Amino acid sequence: MSTEKVLRKSKIIPFLTSLQIDRQVNFNNLISKAKLLKLDGFQLIQWNEEVWEITGGRLLQQSGRNSLSITMNFSYPPKLDGERIGGDWEQLAKALFLLRLHAKQQNLSNQRGFITVVGYIAYFVNQRRASIYDITRYDMERACDEISKDYSESSAYNFHKLAAEFAGHLDANGLCKNYLNYKYSKQKRPESANAVGTKRLDDPDTLVTNERVLAPVVFKVLGQLYQNVPKDHKYRFYILLLTFFACTGRRFSELSLLPDQKIEIDKDDLAYLEYFPRKVSKGNTFTPKKKLHLPSQIVDLLKDVISEIQYLTKDCRDTALEMHRSQDIDGRLLENCPEQMFSKDLERLNISKTILNKNSRLFREGFVFKDEKSGQLYTTIQGLKQYCRHNFNPQSLRAIHIDQFGKSYFLHDLMFLRSYTMSSGKSVAYWLTVECSHSMLTTFLRYIDDLVAEYVGLEDIPEFTTHDFRHTLNTMLDEGGLSDLLQTEWFGRSNPQDTKAYQHTSPEKKALIIREQLKNGEAGGILAEQILNLPIGIQDAVLQARIQAVHDVGTGLCIHNFSQLPCERHLQCSADCKDYVWVKDDKQRLEEQKRILAITVQAQEAVQRQKLSNRMKKSLDWELHNNKKINVLSKQLKDNGVIEFDPKAYLEELSNV
Repeated sequence: MSTEKVLRKSKIIPFLTSLQIDRQVNFNNLISKAKLLKLDGFQLIQWNEEVWEITGGRLLQQSGRNSLSITMNFSYPPKLDGERIGGDWEQLAKALFLLRLHAKQQNLSNQRGFITVVGYIAYFVNQRRASIYDITRYDMERACDEISKDYSESSAYNFHKLAAEFAGHLDANGLCKNYLNYKYSKQKRPESANAVGTKRLDDPDTLVTNERVLAPVVFKVLGQLYQNVPKDHKYRFYILLLTFFACTGRRFSELSLLPDQKIEIDKDDLAYLEYFPRKVSKGNTFTPKKKLHLPSQIVDLLKDVISEIQYLTKDCRDTALEMHRSQDIDGRLLENCPEQMFSKDLERLNISKTILNKNSRLFREGFVFKDEKSGQLYTTIQGLKQYCRHNFNPQSLRAIHIDQFGKSYFLHDLMFLRSYTMSSGKSVAYWLTVECSHSMLTTFLRYIDDLVAEYVGLEDIPEFTTHDFRHTLNTMLDEGGLSDLLQTEWFGRSNPQDTKAYQHTSPEKKALIIREQLKNGEAGGILAEQILNLPIGIQDAVLQARIQAVHDVGTGLCIHNFSQLPCERHLQCSADCKDYVWVKDDKQRLEEQKRILAITVQAQEAVQRQKLSNRMKKSLDWELHNNKKINVLSKQLKDNGVIEFDPKAYLEELSNV
């Protein structure tokens, strides 16, 4: 038997289009290619500096704050003394940082984590006085072992994946003599990362939901805050924003950048909003606008919420429009102002007179003067403009969205707008409108317990994040029977596998739910027919023995227990399989059932035509298989309330669409 290590298929695409035998030539070409990149926001960086200040572009927009700049430090992690990396290792770290950002648009924390991993690997390679050319799997293992000691399980797991990526870049671009094909030998997905566990079905904890699923009290308290907090309260805006999260389950980046609009009704009489699916980790990439169809129970509530938000943001939107017109701050507050602005003039404009103090920024910049006659301090119109522009970010005036039709959406086109706040929220720069940032909402959540105590009468509520609403809604829809594909579509995901991470209904709980539905006659299938013919006293025993697991198979559900033996009828679920069941009146699966039935009928007609022709005949197995599927799927359509169904007309309708 061969004992050779099986090579992993690399997911890394080379940055270099042609590789040379000389590894140093490849290294130099990689550095040169990175230096040629002209990325937005990198105009001020000097290649040889240890700290890079980035003033715009993707990293700045996805940092979750209204920041004017961020920094990237090319130094060893603090746990390794934090000194500058230096040498070829620093050159490589900078090059890969730029090339990764250009190719994949990773977010800020991912990029900083990558530099951290490079620092660990460089530290251990340098210990044995070796170079990048000589790096081995042993060096990688030592670095990952140290990372495991220095960081939590979840953080270390992410760093271990980045270490494998770094090794992949070395292999793909021909930078070292050894082909690493590396993955950390002790890499293990942590329990906190949606790992799947098992419980006995009679365990009381089987019915306990995951901690990412919010307790009902959170929704109850939020509803009472919505009803009781006055409409002129300074935190009313955030109550409305949280209500939006609770109703729609969108990502923060999708709601905070939601276009200003009213709820529309489509041709099928369904209410919807338009939004841009957007993940923070994807940066500021432009994505097509999509429709978010709304459950009928929340439509009236959201109409009221949107109307109130539009009223609360009226002044901010007016300011944003003026900023867009002038490509500057809203300077209308400076109109008809005297050239010399004393403290009384500042107070009239609701600007703190402390900007004239000797320790103020305006004083240090030379814009504060002393009146010789009165001895009072004043600033000029130019000085006041300088003060107002201090926190102005020209990047905020660029297009935030560009939809598939070429329409641009700017700051004033967003629904959730705020005036910029200074001095930890004590003063408001009403001449400067910004989008609602994650840090604003985080700051509000620090004070929510006080609001709950005042307007609800509870001392506190369980802690939660906006993303917990997404987990909770996804779990509720999953338990309600919505198929995985429809969950993926409604939540705006591109990969159905990602939906599994948001389904916190345990496999054991799903099994208990389908048991009850079969027992109550709410589900169909061979097992359902068998149960109806059994004495009531032994129905539970049969269901407990037969249903140990539940799997979604598109048109229905599979109850085969794969932990005991593999399935002998792979992909023949709807062909009269004894382990195939379906929930009656399951409208979410109706379209998939129609589609599969129509295709099966078409295939059966092709088989029958071939039987009548002079061509060589095929086995009858295929014809029998199709008949079984047609019978089962027809039963499912009947259980779904479909009495008459024309497969040919259905396929023609699909082809026309």
